[in-house]
Amino acid sequence: MSYLPEVLNEYRINLTNEVSVQEFLKYGFYKIADATLKSEERFIKNPEVNPIEYVVVPGLESKYNEYRELIYIIAIDDKVAKIGGTYVGMKGRHQSYNCGTRKARNKGTCSVTNFNVTEAQYAAICDNKRVEWYVFDVPLAEAVINVWGEEMTYNAKTYYKYESALCNKYQEMTGHFPILSSNSGVE
Repeated sequence: MSYLPEVLNEYRINLTNEVSVQEFLKYGFYKIADATLKSEERFIKNPEVNPIEYVVVPGLESKYNEYRELIYIIAIDDKVAKIGGTYVGMKGRHQSYNCGTRKARNKGTCSVTNFNVTEAQYAAICDNKRVEWYVFDVPLAEAVINVWGEEMTYNAKTYYKYESALCNKYQEMTGHFPILSSNSGVE
């Protein structure tokens, strides 16, 4: 793997005190993708991009590509490393994480969360650990509002409530948020 950048040691995270993702499957979570490394051929074409490739579980491609609200769990060797939420679907969220490159971070143009999650995944994969993504489909919630005398129905964004509640549940179980979820569930 000499074509890949060196792992930054501070992103080799300790998951000893984290809970198994299996604890959350009872809530309706299911595996959507694995995180792996891009092939040398693909990475060499543009070495400044994120070296991570997401491999969707066969048969779930349409769910992966769909624009929708989700709660996700990143599991490393079966341990919960992050709980997060999105309203743009999993493909959209992965595209956002793909912006978490070292070049972008050095320029100050990517979020700290995207960078930290990308580097932690990268370190884990390079250390031969499994990185798996699980999702929960947030139920559609419609609301009716009055806009200057006109009744309108819209899809209310509720994923952050689910994310916040799950982070709180995790904290009740362990005394802390997952290691990569320092700002998860914050409204």
